[in-house]
Amino acid sequence: MKRYIIVIIAALSLACSCDKVKVDQDFLDSENLCLVEAGRKIHTYDPLTWQVAFNKDKKEFRVFSDTMSDYYVLTCSEVPTAVGQEIHANLKWSESSIVNRTGLTFRVEKISGDKIWLWCRKSRIEVSVMAL
Repeated sequence: MKRYIIVIIAALSLACSCDKVKVDQDFLDSENLCLVEAGRKIHTYDPLTWQVAFNKDKKEFRVFSDTMSDYYVLTCSEVPTAVGQEIHANLKWSESSIVNRTGLTFRVEKISGDKIWLWCRKSRIEVSVMAL
């Protein structure tokens, strides 16, 4: 009997420890373009001092400060067009050094007008871009 109780307790603890990482609702509610990694906001677009660019042929989204000191660039396997769509992409951004993440899989979480919100569950990266 003790053995069964131990097995049940072990199974319950495994079920409770499952990865429950989800996209942050504040990210989805925000109208600002931004890049967030593991809950840490890295860059936020400011319309007064930042620019946005989109190259449809390269499937590349760029968000950058006027001085180019701060930026992020998302290069996708295809242009995001529908909520629920999975996109393979590379993401590069400035921080204290250049950070380059390749082979990411993003899920399109929201599309509103020309803005697109994407979430990479495995790397816990939230990124929003604009297709001009």
